[in-house]
Amino acid sequence: MPSYASSSSNPAALTANQDRLVLDNLIRRELKVGDPSDPQQVAQALLERYRGDPRAQAITQESRGLPFLQAVAPVATVPAQSAACGAEWQQALDDIESDLRSLTADAILKDVKPELHGWAQAIRTALAEGYNAARFALDPRNRDKGLAMRRQLNDYARLARLVGAHTPALVANFRKFAQSLDEAANLLLVIMGEALANVGFGGGRYLPQVAYSELQTRRDAAIYALRNLVGSTQMAYGPEDWPRGLDAYRQLTELLEAQGQNDLRSLLVETELARTMDELVQRSGDSTADGLRAVGSTALLALERFRRMVKVARRGISPESPALYAYLEALQLFASAFDSAGGFRLMKIARPPILFYGLYGNTGMDDADRRLIDLITRRGILAETLDCLAGSCCLTNRSCLVLLDKVLYDLDRAIDLYALGFSDFGATERRASAYGFVIDAVIGADRPCGTLDQPVVEGLQTLADTVLRPQIDIARDEGMRVAVRRIRGLAQDILDALAAASLPDDEGVGDRLAALPAGTTGKAGIVALTRLYAAIVRSAAALQDAGVVVEGDAEVGAYVGVVEQELCLQREMETRWSNLVHSMVANCGTIDVSLGQLREVVDAATEAVAGEACREEAPIDLPPALETSLDTLVDSVERTGLGRPNRVAALQKRR
Repeated sequence: MPSYASSSSNPAALTANQDRLVLDNLIRRELKVGDPSDPQQVAQALLERYRGDPRAQAITQESRGLPFLQAVAPVATVPAQSAACGAEWQQALDDIESDLRSLTADAILKDVKPELHGWAQAIRTALAEGYNAARFALDPRNRDKGLAMRRQLNDYARLARLVGAHTPALVANFRKFAQSLDEAANLLLVIMGEALANVGFGGGRYLPQVAYSELQTRRDAAIYALRNLVGSTQMAYGPEDWPRGLDAYRQLTELLEAQGQNDLRSLLVETELARTMDELVQRSGDSTADGLRAVGSTALLALERFRRMVKVARRGISPESPALYAYLEALQLFASAFDSAGGFRLMKIARPPILFYGLYGNTGMDDADRRLIDLITRRGILAETLDCLAGSCCLTNRSCLVLLDKVLYDLDRAIDLYALGFSDFGATERRASAYGFVIDAVIGADRPCGTLDQPVVEGLQTLADTVLRPQIDIARDEGMRVAVRRIRGLAQDILDALAAASLPDDEGVGDRLAALPAGTTGKAGIVALTRLYAAIVRSAAALQDAGVVVEGDAEVGAYVGVVEQELCLQREMETRWSNLVHSMVANCGTIDVSLGQLREVVDAATEAVAGEACREEAPIDLPPALETSLDTLVDSVERTGLGRPNRVAALQKRR
């Protein structure tokens, strides 16, 4: 007698039912209908949703007995915003084209004409992509792309100055070309600032961090993670799998009930979770000033439940459940999308300060904004000074010119970092302060630029000490206050260990510790912190040689590590420029001297910050498999297979 399986045990039927449920929820959510199976409700909702569409109007006419309207759907266009820098951008493009024609037609550069044609093609692409992205800088992806194209233009500008420094006959041509590239790169920042200012933010402080499509993806990830947690996903658990998700779901509901967090249980209902997220996603689709300000003023309150759920459930379930943690990570990922992105300082670049009262908020300019404007002004002055010094430097000391051009390039990177910063001296501002240590290394007495004119040296020193590495009031800056407190504790541990080991304080940890504020008031700078940190690192190495280990401080390492990481990134980039520069200029020893000086300068700056030069990082390496790990423990076999015993080799040999 044949047996018939029920639909509940049929995987195909279950999949069809699940897909039907998803489609019904989509129709309810998007069309706002009560019964998705009612064609009348669906048709009416579609007509209401697309009321302004010509095809919907045609269908309405046809229902009235009128002829079907044959109209072509209008093509959506983006209204062009009036840009005050339109003429300047065209002038920058014309200057770049003129310089490229001059360089490619010069007989002296006939041997590198293919390379110059490659430059021209890449630069034209960067200009077009950068301009199109900068015009729509309100979108986070376009804003990121615009900054990437600006950096690429700055890279070519620095490369042109580096090649020009070692091509004396054309030093002026290459520097003019670099100047034109700098014009276009700087205009990209202005265009991005105008794109933000043209929206008219008023006093708003919210910029989208992710694109609209990314929000949809994060929303779907949270829904799928919830289904996996509650066990509604088809084949969520196999016949031999432990129900970790269901166990965590049961414990979580009991935990929320016991702790009086009953309102959070609504986030475990798919319809309520989807409604909350869809409301925010739909509101984020409005990229006007009013829409962004509405999202910025409501997202924090709407997502408060999400963050509270993560805090309560993170450590309240035992044993730990992968399904629960996937759900909590999805909630946190969705909530983090509504944190405001950096970029408001771009408006300070594009608009004069006189307009900020009333039009762009009533807070005026803070200390970081003033440092950004001062940095931009001093960068222009330094560029003009270097162009004037280029002729004499190339005849006497090319390495000095190369180092100063490196400083100019670093200032562009510092401007980018400050433009995307949030706080007075946060992570981005600390990363920009790394270039102040590069300036110290460039103008040192034992460096090629140690004999510069006194006004130039004083200007660079002021730039490094007051703009890039300012004194911060620790009472107003929590990050600096915590860093000072913890580094004082770490320094005291080092001093106690030195005294216990009867070792002298050769690095001056005690003297540098005395220079820091002892309480919660006063001012401190990154220079004092890094000097003390470098002394601590060197003293810890001496203690380790004596057999004494002092545990470090992760927060102090992270605070200073941002500066160290930026310098190490610069060190790696300087190392990779060698082959590129050698292919563009004649083979002469001065190139290697200049490139060697660049690496020495970055190494000196890194040692001043971290007490040691950049360490070689290991390449990306996959973790070992289970079998490889067992072989390593049992038979001392390396991960490459070296040393693996072959127990059948004797049987395979011919007798």
